[in-house]
Amino acid sequence: MVHFQQESIESPREGLIMNDVSALKETTYEENLNELTKLVDEIGREDCPVDLLETKVQQAADLIRGLRNRLTSTETTVQEVLKELEESRAE
Repeated sequence: MVHFQQESIESPREGLIMNDVSALKETTYEENLNELTKLVDEIGREDCPVDLLETKVQQAADLIRGLRNRLTSTETTVQEVLKELEESRAE
């Protein structure tokens, strides 16, 4: 399954490498959802550094877009398969 990852950004405060989402990376839907959950938890903490807040919010938004795109793609594929099965049954 192909999902998304943008170039790495080094955190100005902690020296951490953070990912945002535009280049393709092999990750599962579940991995991306877990990363989103982690980011949301970090953003919601009172001790989340303001210097990192904008980056974390953008990363979360990118993950949401990627997850939404994956769901839409999966829904389309399922609908196409069901349509093909229905058509082959009618023959």
